[in-house]
Amino acid sequence: MSILKKLLGKYIKIPKLENFKEVVFVGPHADDIEFGAGATISKMRDNGAHIHFIIVTDGAAGTKNKEDDPMVLKRTREEESKASAKFLGAETIDFLELEDGGIYTKDDVIKKLAPLILKYNPEIIFSPDPNLKTECHPDHIKVGEAVKELTQLIGYPHSLMRHDIDVSDYDRFPRNIFLAQYFTDSPNKRVKISKKNWKDKEKSIRMHESQIDDSIGLMITYFNLKSIESGIKHFKGRSEDFKVYHPMMQHVYSEGF
Repeated sequence: MSILKKLLGKYIKIPKLENFKEVVFVGPHADDIEFGAGATISKMRDNGAHIHFIIVTDGAAGTKNKEDDPMVLKRTREEESKASAKFLGAETIDFLELEDGGIYTKDDVIKKLAPLILKYNPEIIFSPDPNLKTECHPDHIKVGEAVKELTQLIGYPHSLMRHDIDVSDYDRFPRNIFLAQYFTDSPNKRVKISKKNWKDKEKSIRMHESQIDDSIGLMITYFNLKSIESGIKHFKGRSEDFKVYHPMMQHVYSEGF
């Protein structure tokens, strides 16, 4: 660790993630939030956080069977998401309804997402890491990049208006939102989770019944082993990992941590 990084670390500290009280979780698809941060959400809920879910795509392409009706699947996935969000303690869930796997842009995500961020005024936003080395899914990449960019735009009403975002109903434009990325291969913050938190995560994942196939056991085992491995490595017993950007480190500085 460089001297500069050590010095900055003394003055710019990242609080424990489980202690944030106003929290927004953004998922490209209906079950991503649960896979990426379900146990942490369980812990935040138990700590009294106000939790909001935002699902970006409509989920209508989440099937390998071309005979399935996309609109039926869309409605099914919305109902599954509502049930899972309620179980994990989310107070609200919003659906942006961009086309799952479709042709939309990062700016389309920003336009739909910004009014909700202004409405909920979170202390921290969770979203996928668009720079995960193995990530190939365009929805994850676009959503992750959009949230990352929005953490800066959200504090400047004229920048928002230049993205065709109506800000007439808002007087508050926060410039101090933390960003936490799940599905990351470069974490800098870990949340110690209990066996109960893990069980809540697994239950919430399995509530997305339309997405359960032969691979679900392998996926749950993968995330389970990752939480155990990370916890043991960092003396936490079991943990979920995130890449967290302090508001002061989201622009210009290269000593992020």
